[in-house]
Amino acid sequence: MHRRLLLKSAGMTLIGLQTAFLTGCDRASIPSESEPAQAIDLSPRGRLEQIAANLQGIEFVGPACVDEAMESDPLSVLLDDLPGSESRPIEERIVEAMSNDYANAQTFDIDGWQLSRSECLLLAGAALRQGLSEPTRERDQDLIFEDFIEIERWGPDETIEGEIFNEVGDGRGAFWVRVAEPAPASTRLVLGETMLATHFGTGVVTASLDPDQTQAIISKPGIHRVMLVDIATNNAQTLGHLTVRARPPFAQLSNGRQSEVFCEIERWGPDYALEGQAFNEQPDGSAAFWVRIGCAPNSAELEIDGRRLRTNVRTGLITARVPFYADLRKGDYPIDLIDIDTGERLQVGVFRIL
Repeated sequence: MHRRLLLKSAGMTLIGLQTAFLTGCDRASIPSESEPAQAIDLSPRGRLEQIAANLQGIEFVGPACVDEAMESDPLSVLLDDLPGSESRPIEERIVEAMSNDYANAQTFDIDGWQLSRSECLLLAGAALRQGLSEPTRERDQDLIFEDFIEIERWGPDETIEGEIFNEVGDGRGAFWVRVAEPAPASTRLVLGETMLATHFGTGVVTASLDPDQTQAIISKPGIHRVMLVDIATNNAQTLGHLTVRARPPFAQLSNGRQSEVFCEIERWGPDYALEGQAFNEQPDGSAAFWVRIGCAPNSAELEIDGRRLRTNVRTGLITARVPFYADLRKGDYPIDLIDIDTGERLQVGVFRIL
């Protein structure tokens, strides 16, 4: 769906927004002559709350923006970020913030819809204010939203811009759903508005997108609803959302060059332990490291003091077990990431045994 159609369905064209701002609340909020007048909060926060409470047609995009913005109080974040003086009408400041967002590519792609960051914060605040928690659309009214199958787990639920999620070959991204009982043969997995080719195995349902669809999804940051639909009964069960996160900057290598395969490391751990102690102890009693990183090749391996570790690479996270932790004596041990295919080496940090 194009942005114009979204805004029309939400009653929120840019002109419509400005008109709504300038005319204030809807008629239902104006007290009748027989009702006692109530004090109206004219502060910027009060006006913002008023606007959020009266936005209409946000049943889908509002809750989706809650997931995308990931702010506990999006209206406060929006208020802090608004340009201009507090003496200016807040309506004008919001419209200016929206324009600035588009000029600076501060946008979210939500199910194919382009929203500015400021819009999304406003819509998220409106959804929370209005008690909207589950994204729904008018065209979903013919669907019966109720759980019709017991889901154990499903995935993937996120990827990085440009990274094919759960690639199954030939550039196809795919989903898997673990089920406690066989799914009806008429079940289909739906991503956004696209019904996917769905397959059934013992205890699992799988579905994939064709390469062009996959590239369209991962080409920009966004959030896309994932659900199961029984096309025989019109029952629909929401699984969650696939979030495509913006690709972080590539890391700088020790030789000053920019990495071609590793994004900047966000954080890692643990960075110290007591001698003989199993750090970040695993269920089997072994020790392990974890590295939060926006992007890394599947051929990456973690290394401690030149010793390679058995490494698991997932979207946004690298983990590696250290079976020989008890042999490490007091001292400092360099931790590095190595890409086996290209030979690139990225310094992670120094691990200290106390």
